[in-house]
Amino acid sequence: MRLALVGYGRMGRAVEAVALQRGHDVVARVERGDELAAGLRDAEVAVDFTVPDAVLDTVRGAAAAGVPLVVGTTGWYDRTEDVRRIVEASGTGLLWAPNFSMGVQLFFRLAREAGRLVDALEEYDVSLHEAHHRHKLDHPSGTGRRLADLLVEALARKERWEEGPFEGAPDPAVLEVTSSRAGEVPGTHVVALDGPDDRVELRHEARGRDGFARGAVLAAEWLRGRTGFHDIDDMLAERFDAGR
Repeated sequence: MRLALVGYGRMGRAVEAVALQRGHDVVARVERGDELAAGLRDAEVAVDFTVPDAVLDTVRGAAAAGVPLVVGTTGWYDRTEDVRRIVEASGTGLLWAPNFSMGVQLFFRLAREAGRLVDALEEYDVSLHEAHHRHKLDHPSGTGRRLADLLVEALARKERWEEGPFEGAPDPAVLEVTSSRAGEVPGTHVVALDGPDDRVELRHEARGRDGFARGAVLAAEWLRGRTGFHDIDDMLAERFDAGR
């Protein structure tokens, strides 16, 4: 597969390393700007890890080049419908995810089931904390937002989630979400089920960027030759749900 990288920071370099290990060719390393569409033309799929404000321009550039795009950048989700319209009008393909780690995708499913089960145990409350390196711009993280949405869907007693800091007694209808940014933490997410006698934690801790990069390359392999607007669940349906 001929792959283009949009953004060549730490994640872009990690994606390149995994792609080369899997036998793919990296034919372009481009940044956002007027040259984007031209830089993508030799690629079969492009992978974007840039910044939230750049995503819309990247989507337009990939659409103009006729190249499917995997979007690993987070923090742009208020423009989801704009992105969908561009992709569908151009007849190209796009796959996005807040987190491409296969372990995180498993974690999402475990957290949703834990929320469903604990909803019957009113003495247990649920909270979420996420921690990342000090360079990460958005908070909560895209992964944290997705986890919070899943938990609110699973918990009938939670009407919404809110980001801290918090003061005073918690609102029983609110899922409390907290974030921290320090050092070089690749990413840690903790769902806590807290009761009067004990505490249960579901925890995902990334050991580095390779897991995110591997998932992004797997997504590019899946997206090649496909059109339409996809999220990672479309890809994972073949993996997690095929045997049911």
